[in-house]
Amino acid sequence: MKHLALIAVCAVALCITFACKSTHEEGVKSNMMTQWTDVNADAMATTDAAKAVLMDENLKDVSGSSTNMDGKVTGKMADGTKVTVTVKKEPKATMSQVSVNVGTMGNPSLGANLAKKIKMRAEGGATGMTTTP
Repeated sequence: MKHLALIAVCAVALCITFACKSTHEEGVKSNMMTQWTDVNADAMATTDAAKAVLMDENLKDVSGSSTNMDGKVTGKMADGTKVTVTVKKEPKATMSQVSVNVGTMGNPSLGANLAKKIKMRAEGGATGMTTTP
């Protein structure tokens, strides 16, 4: 019985250790619930990019706000699942970190995809960004 418990603990530890790297999108990290990546843009620009990406994906009730330090954007999928994007300023003034949560249990594939799109839009300066209040 002790060996079974030890094996279970080791299995959980291995899952946690290897779950920290997402295999869905290059440069996006994951703990299976949240996906995140560093973005070469400030917090306000990254938040604007996140809002534009969620709107491009036709999510409902997209809203967001930002400061020079952080930002947050939320939206809902058709089934009511909440998508939350959180942006934090990194120590380097022109860098930020974007984190994506899909629902309460996470959706690593969708979250990584959204994080990558936000990064590309923020760094690429895509046109058509919306800044509607």
